[in-house]
Amino acid sequence: MKTFYQFGAMYAVADPDEIKADPIALGDGILRPGEFVQKLGHKARSSFEMQRGYYLRYVGQAQEGEHLYLLFAVNNHRHDDGIYYAFGYVNRNTLIIGGLNGCRDIVIKHLEKFTEISVEEQLTLWEVE
Repeated sequence: MKTFYQFGAMYAVADPDEIKADPIALGDGILRPGEFVQKLGHKARSSFEMQRGYYLRYVGQAQEGEHLYLLFAVNNHRHDDGIYYAFGYVNRNTLIIGGLNGCRDIVIKHLEKFTEISVEEQLTLWEVE
């Protein structure tokens, strides 16, 4: 797995066999693979929020060296390209995103999650059959 930071978000390129579909403790809850979040954190400076109509779907976790990362897809997109949103896991209340020029923390006290989302599949452009 390899991570990189671009346009205010951190990403990971990972093979499916590098991803463990394990639940993770975040804030006051447990996030399980397949569950969705729209926002991580609550304060503007220490949160990460998706645009309206887009959700992060927890895929699982992966290691890069000694660091643990949580990996997310967008909505129900299959991510056959192997690129995921990535968040460095410090502990249940702190995630990190960043790159060579620095990092910022995401502080999570309350986890608001969804088991289903009802949005039109906006990413069908990449899923042409």
